[in-house]
Amino acid sequence: MGKVKCRKIMKLSADMPEASFDQAKKKLTELQKLTTKSAKLGEDIGQIIAQMRQVAAPSNEPFIFTSKLAENEKLMRVVLRDCGDIEFRAFDAEGHKALLIYLEGMADSEHLERSVLKPLMSQTAPTNANTTKLSNLFTDMKVVAEHILGAASVTVLTKASAAIDAVMTGNAILLIDGLNDVLSIAVVKYTKRNISEPNNEYVLQGPNEAFNETMTDNIVLIRRRTRDTNLKVRILQLGERTKTSTAVLYIANLVKPGLVEEVERRLGLIKIDKILSSAPIEEFLVDHPWSPYPQTQTTERPDKVLAALYEGRMSIIVDGTPVAIIVPCTYNVLMQTSDDYTIQPVVAILVRLTRNIAAFLAIYLPAIYVAVVSYHPGMLPTTMAISVAELRARTPFPSFLEAIMMEVLLELFQEAIVRLPQKLAGAASMIGAFIIGTTVVQAGLINPLLVVVIATTAIASYSMPSYTFSMALRWTRVPMLILASILGLYGVILGVLAVTIHLCSLRSFGESYLGGMINFDSLADWKDSMARLPTTLLKTRPKEFGAQDQTRVGDSDGQSGS
Repeated sequence: MGKVKCRKIMKLSADMPEASFDQAKKKLTELQKLTTKSAKLGEDIGQIIAQMRQVAAPSNEPFIFTSKLAENEKLMRVVLRDCGDIEFRAFDAEGHKALLIYLEGMADSEHLERSVLKPLMSQTAPTNANTTKLSNLFTDMKVVAEHILGAASVTVLTKASAAIDAVMTGNAILLIDGLNDVLSIAVVKYTKRNISEPNNEYVLQGPNEAFNETMTDNIVLIRRRTRDTNLKVRILQLGERTKTSTAVLYIANLVKPGLVEEVERRLGLIKIDKILSSAPIEEFLVDHPWSPYPQTQTTERPDKVLAALYEGRMSIIVDGTPVAIIVPCTYNVLMQTSDDYTIQPVVAILVRLTRNIAAFLAIYLPAIYVAVVSYHPGMLPTTMAISVAELRARTPFPSFLEAIMMEVLLELFQEAIVRLPQKLAGAASMIGAFIIGTTVVQAGLINPLLVVVIATTAIASYSMPSYTFSMALRWTRVPMLILASILGLYGVILGVLAVTIHLCSLRSFGESYLGGMINFDSLADWKDSMARLPTTLLKTRPKEFGAQDQTRVGDSDGQSGS
């Protein structure tokens, strides 16, 4: 038999290197890159086309409207792309193509159908004299708004940015073929919280209505309490992205000259992307952002806002926030409540005096305790000094460390009660009282006298009308404790001087924080600051706010101040 000659089998990649797996992977990777680039190129082309359709639009406008409805619809769809809750409702209005654009869920569809769709899609429209064909009315958007639509609030818009803002606010816009203007129809309807009682400023007597999260409702609550045409409301848009509606309220013939311009100037400096509450606005309004003391007054009561406006101050209401900001702000206004004006003046004087004493105790009482026990026990009566020494002998820690431990426990319980659900807050309060009141004393960790001091301090801080001011008092206690532990009563005195100097240096829109208390040129303001005299004697407005008309109570002939 002959020998069979075996041929040597070679890899395909040896003769054809481009057919190897490595090369195939490289080609596949390149193909994926080309696919990604083509997708990006498609997006770029779409953006270029959208820009070309702007027809020389101004720099601050996305585009300008044309007389062709198809072009306008394409431009609006480009701007509102990927917004699944935007409705584009096309319909025919007596031979004219029309388009209705609105935000589903925020626009009242029944109102749109009743006041917009039915009148436009009907054969005729009622006029004062006779029945006119709709085709004769489609010459101008103003004519359409005046003779056809049944909506109460209709505005003609020429700018694309204004039309887009109207849609995102909850209004509907109407576009008609052949017209380069659009109509904004006020049909806003969305879920909102009803008017309820105040959560943080409850009063025993007087109105118990509080703001909600809707700015228009809050303005109505203020308007309903006065018929004064001098009450002015200016609406601003804040937030580069959110464009949150913000209302500035003031009494035109009372507000201090220049205050409106200064408030609007500071609001104009806000260049952040989102405004979700009033807190960021407050930080832009204050003169001393590093101070723990509030330099703006916040309230959830419309009657309190109106009372401040008639003192010559201003208010700022932010859409989506159930509180209003009041400026300027001083120490005196933070220590006043609505109940002060519903009780007898003599009782109100005693209550206000008690609040001022409570403010002092909330800051300095723990520091005084530490200073006296640690450095000056000889100042105590003999029997009390012996009793304190016996109590101190049972605890292993120095008085300063005991005070710090109690402060930490108190802050923990306060935060827990605030953050927990309402049903669990009561249980947390009982646990806190049990731990602070009995357990730490029985365990020999804390002096019982210190428990009384800290409890008194907590109650004093809770009696403050303003929660933000109460937080500032709680913050100031810590440096006072440190000074007292190092220097004794000399440290407490230095702390009192430092706090007083700091409060005197604070300014709120040019007004001194403590000016009404120590300015002897405005002693008349003491009638309604440290004290509260009868209403018949409060004939002038506070001088510290610089109201244009100082007269508050009219003369005997019936003439009253503005």
